[in-house]
Amino acid sequence: MRSNLVEQAQFWERQFFETPPDRSLADQDWSWLVERLRKAKVKTVLDVGFGMGHWSVALARAGFQVTAVEISALAVEYLQAWAKEEGLLIEAFVCPAQGLPTDRAFDAVIANSVLDHMFKEEAEEAIRRIHTILRPGGLLLLGMDGPPNEEDEKYPHLVFPDGTWQFLGGRRDRLLWRFWTDAEIRELLQGFVVEEFWVRPDGKRHVWSRKYA
Repeated sequence: MRSNLVEQAQFWERQFFETPPDRSLADQDWSWLVERLRKAKVKTVLDVGFGMGHWSVALARAGFQVTAVEISALAVEYLQAWAKEEGLLIEAFVCPAQGLPTDRAFDAVIANSVLDHMFKEEAEEAIRRIHTILRPGGLLLLGMDGPPNEEDEKYPHLVFPDGTWQFLGGRRDRLLWRFWTDAEIRELLQGFVVEEFWVRPDGKRHVWSRKYA
């Protein structure tokens, strides 16, 4: 199945407009991420679906060459302005994860809470593209949501054959969301070596993997 990208862009534009970015998130302790990337001799990083931009800013502050993509044009404009204010070199442009161009190469890719918000077929396409643009031995940090809670279950939604939900009405109207089981995540990453599969107390997963050299 394929999503309506215009509709999804409009949803995230609305979210961005209604939730002012918290820049202080870029000031927290990012050593867990920075040190791992430096140990792997990473220089170039692609931040897929960067959201409010704090990951991109934190990495650029640490000296990495950052490229950032987001489906929301408003988010891109905000990140570009933020980077300019701080004198950071961040290349940001509008692009959905499932439409990533494959004519460039990166040492590392971050996709945090991105593949949860599209149909399964699209997430698989996004991973194929990420795999293509990662250099051999390159790192991927994948962040995936935890299982639905009681509030999620009660919120009006449709369920598509591939397990993707689409919320209806209210602040979540038209949002696509899919819970990926641990086994599905590992299957999604079959072109990678999974180095660390960390389940947070809230059920969210952070998965470090490396493209086969």
